[in-house]
Amino acid sequence: MISCAIRASPAKKGSVYMIRFVCAAILSLAVIDTAIAQSADIAAKVDAYVKPYLEAKSFSGAILIARGGKILVSKGYGMANYELDAPNTPQTRFHIASVSKPFTAAAIMMLEERGLLSVNDPLTKFIPDYPGGEKITVHHLLIHTSGIANVNGFPDYDAKSKFPQTPESLIVMFKNHPLAFQPGARYSYSNSNYNLLAFIIEKVSGKTYGEFLRENIFDPLGMKDTAHDSHAQAMIKNRASGYVPVGAAGLENAPYLDWTAKTGNGSLYSTVEDLYKWDRALYTEKILKRATLDKIFTAHTDGVGYGWFLSRRHNRRAIRINGRSPGFQGEIHRYTDDDVFVAVLSNNYSGTASLMIDDVAAIALGEKYEAFELARSRRIDSKLIETLTGRYQGGADFIRPNAVLVVERQGDDLFLNWGNGFLSAMIPLADGSFLDRLFGGRVRFIKDDRGTVTQLIWRSGVDYPARRTNGDR
Repeated sequence: MISCAIRASPAKKGSVYMIRFVCAAILSLAVIDTAIAQSADIAAKVDAYVKPYLEAKSFSGAILIARGGKILVSKGYGMANYELDAPNTPQTRFHIASVSKPFTAAAIMMLEERGLLSVNDPLTKFIPDYPGGEKITVHHLLIHTSGIANVNGFPDYDAKSKFPQTPESLIVMFKNHPLAFQPGARYSYSNSNYNLLAFIIEKVSGKTYGEFLRENIFDPLGMKDTAHDSHAQAMIKNRASGYVPVGAAGLENAPYLDWTAKTGNGSLYSTVEDLYKWDRALYTEKILKRATLDKIFTAHTDGVGYGWFLSRRHNRRAIRINGRSPGFQGEIHRYTDDDVFVAVLSNNYSGTASLMIDDVAAIALGEKYEAFELARSRRIDSKLIETLTGRYQGGADFIRPNAVLVVERQGDDLFLNWGNGFLSAMIPLADGSFLDRLFGGRVRFIKDDRGTVTQLIWRSGVDYPARRTNGDR
């Protein structure tokens, strides 16, 4: 507690001013000391929280937390390249996958501000022969209500994604595929929408997608470490290599991908510090007018804005976007009522970055969060393994609707088989639950009064129950 009571006669007026100045300086130093202490406390909590994920090799990346225009945490964790023992730093460049989408949406809205297009324009204005394009608007593309199928799910997409693509060549892949529903009827996430938006940006502006973003967003904001990955042979300084979890403790290099195959929907790379510059700009009119920003951050359908998801987290309004592509995963949250920004970028394909960010945001906001620690031994008792193995059926509201999960044994380890080749090691935690190493959720098993396992709960922010069935164990 600081006290600066002042009593002086008029003859000593100058002394009074000096005392007031000294008191003000002392108070300012006290405020600074408090801020430093708070930042150190938050950083220590984040380090402790991240530690078990690092030990499980389920996360490597960078984290940034800012509040009130001040960076509280900006730190790299784990390795940017395991082969070279190169650590991650706040300046490490990560592929950000669908965290690219807000930039694509912003570019479209810039073109609308300049009178070069309208979100109400039909797709046929830009691609006259697009089947059903007269019913599909730019607005539909921005909020994933076009009915256009997701090109990433096509059987030949993986093979073609290993070679350079253009927006035109990507559109050819899905152009003649039937619409899944009438445009505007409902929401269905599709990367094809943002391939089309990249094409529209190029056609209307006369610039390539990467050039337009660089000239109109990245350069004006000083985002020197952010760009569209347009040339696979290019040398990119401080770029992280991407990894995929294998088995209970291993890692391997992510499958090769030419990032032009994701132009518009997931082709950018960036750093946590550059993304913070983006956050600061969105509080101003440096890039877009206030009325345009309001349109971007309006929930047009199912909590979907233009390139962003709008929801409530920690009983606050949250503006967020997440992304996941081979070898990389990341997410950013903006709590605009509190002026809090959180970014978690990872060069590990595990879904833990999106699990972690809610807890990291809670640390920044002074809310409760779910820390955990690994069990002292990775070995799982054989009798326990026998008790837990079997089939589990998720409902319509499960994280993957109606999924059938199989808990199976391989040697002395437990794995969660999600089907379609997705097999995730279950890492034992100190409280008796497990970490889903590939997708990042925490798994606990529920028993009835007789001690029989009746369901599993897969948790990532909220609980997703799956009941045990009578299928083969």
